[in-house]
Amino acid sequence: MEKPEDILCFEIMDTSRMSFFGGGSSSNTDRSKYEHLTLSIKQTVLERARYRCHGCSKKFGPSNHPHFEHINGSLKDNRPANLRPLCSDCFKSVEKKETKKSGFIGNMRNTIGGIFQK
Repeated sequence: MEKPEDILCFEIMDTSRMSFFGGGSSSNTDRSKYEHLTLSIKQTVLERARYRCHGCSKKFGPSNHPHFEHINGSLKDNRPANLRPLCSDCFKSVEKKETKKSGFIGNMRNTIGGIFQK
């Protein structure tokens, strides 16, 4: 039989007010800080990745410029933890996914847009 001190207790967190910036609505996170993908944010992401592509490990240089994928899919969430650098080859598949709209109306836009691009 287990003793009460052997049982782990977990606190239930109310996630209904959580945002992708963390914390609840009363959080002191400065959201405007991450609205735009600034040079300093890009630099932080590249330093963390050691100036290499996360997809294929190619080193970035003058002929191989980095592109940045939003891991959680939100183009408004430019926190360094939500970004990963990719080379142009690895970014091609991600780019389609990031620019594609979802939902019923998004699917209609994508279909109509595909017809006019042909």
